[in-house]
Amino acid sequence: YKEGSNDFGAIWQSWYGLVNSANAAVIALTNLDVKLYPSPETKEALIAEARCMRAWAYANLFWMFGHWWEADDCAYGILYRDQMSNLSNLQVPRITVGESYQKIFEDLEPGLKYLPDFTTPRYLSKQLAQVLKAKLLLNRGVMRGDVQDLKDALDLVLTVKKDAPGSWKMEADLAEMYEKGWESGEVLWTRYMGDITNCAWSEFTYSYAIGYNNTYYDIFDGWIKEDPRYTVVMDSVRAPETWDTKNVWALKKLYHGGRNDTPDAPYTAYYFRYAELYLMEAELKARLDDYSVADALAPLNEMRSKRTNPVLPALSASSKKELLRTIFREICVEQFLENGSEYFASLRFINDTDASPAQNKPWIYTLKQDVDFSADKYCWPIPEAERLKNKLVDQNPGLGK
Repeated sequence: YKEGSNDFGAIWQSWYGLVNSANAAVIALTNLDVKLYPSPETKEALIAEARCMRAWAYANLFWMFGHWWEADDCAYGILYRDQMSNLSNLQVPRITVGESYQKIFEDLEPGLKYLPDFTTPRYLSKQLAQVLKAKLLLNRGVMRGDVQDLKDALDLVLTVKKDAPGSWKMEADLAEMYEKGWESGEVLWTRYMGDITNCAWSEFTYSYAIGYNNTYYDIFDGWIKEDPRYTVVMDSVRAPETWDTKNVWALKKLYHGGRNDTPDAPYTAYYFRYAELYLMEAELKARLDDYSVADALAPLNEMRSKRTNPVLPALSASSKKELLRTIFREICVEQFLENGSEYFASLRFINDTDASPAQNKPWIYTLKQDVDFSADKYCWPIPEAERLKNKLVDQNPGLGK
């Protein structure tokens, strides 16, 4: 992808629209006299929610458009705004990678302190703030080889497992979990989409892509088909086009019955499910010398034991290398196409299993051998529309026109 050519300008604008809304809320809530709130705690909680939403937006912008994997002094961080956008403040340079992490973590701190515990996936919660910080630390820690980041991430994951309310938990029936969508008790936070026939043009892309693109890179495709979950998450469903009445083999966990047969199904994006807690715990323990292979394998098998449909047999590993391969595969199969987890895992995990030119490189180089991949391509370009209006924002290296 290059600036001006498939540069994801609509995604950029959507996320910064969310940032602008969050900024408006933070400013208004902060300036409103505390006497007008039911209690001082209510004011703190509302500000914390708005700041957590801003952190969520900036974390995703950072992962999509910034060099989040680089050292703190790298210049290619986020374009940060904490005021409502207007003509007087359009010209904003990017902040460094280190400053980007600092700003996001600062916005998460009130959420860690003041947000309520999980009650429903429709709202932000303290647990979401905790796992978002843990994911940021996990990605950064692995890419930089920072042991303290990994330890801090693991502390957050274990705290969530210990303190989260019992209403948020694994569902035994995986098929039922996906049928419930945003109402499932396994889902920590999610995007509500509702009747997709009334969504914007992107609904067509969503249903068309999932309905007609049902095979993946060979290795990944093989992992999915060999797994017991395959029969639950894939199925024969009606094609998405109104004129196409044939059935297609598609990702039912996201597609459901398609927009023609099931327009009111709970179509959603699974930003975080309880299962991911176990996957994160396993990976973090596998990367820390304080834990044995058995210690790191235990969370995976605990997660798998929670399922009764399908039944998932226990996994085994005899070495740290085998353990890491097992965890990577489990992340891919359990979460594929839900929230980008498999992409970031393909950057964190190294392929040491074959003799291809991509051996001993991150898995992304194996999965995308048709692309001349490099670290510059770990993110997208800053869109042309932003660069035309904001002369201070620098482009990511190698992604300009």
